[in-house]
Amino acid sequence: MDWHREIEELHEFFQVYFLGDVEAEALDRVETALHPDFTFVGPDADETDRRTTIDRIAAGHGHTSDLTITTTEHALVHAADEVVVARYVERHHWADGRSNRRLSTVVFLVDPDGPNGLRWLRVHETWIEGGGS
Repeated sequence: MDWHREIEELHEFFQVYFLGDVEAEALDRVETALHPDFTFVGPDADETDRRTTIDRIAAGHGHTSDLTITTTEHALVHAADEVVVARYVERHHWADGRSNRRLSTVVFLVDPDGPNGLRWLRVHETWIEGGGS
């Protein structure tokens, strides 16, 4: 189980998916990673279930040609037998200088069949420094 690696790998996938550098059908990485009960709370406080989240990711395929997504400030908040809670800062940056950052907290369930031994159960994001641009 490697929570830090899972955060980085999934966000690397998001970047290449939104750039269109992988086939639109490549969402199996996301579908494998997200637990059936997954929920996402975005930085604008909109809450979505797993299916809606996957549909929104699918709709973003190839929507940009210059997006860079990075994660930093990774920290383990809590780890128990079946649950791992971590936080990180996610940054989106475009070539024209626009960027945004969000503080993200993720709840993972330990699952040997999930990528890096984990499945994403819940993500909650909060804008940093005034939100998106």
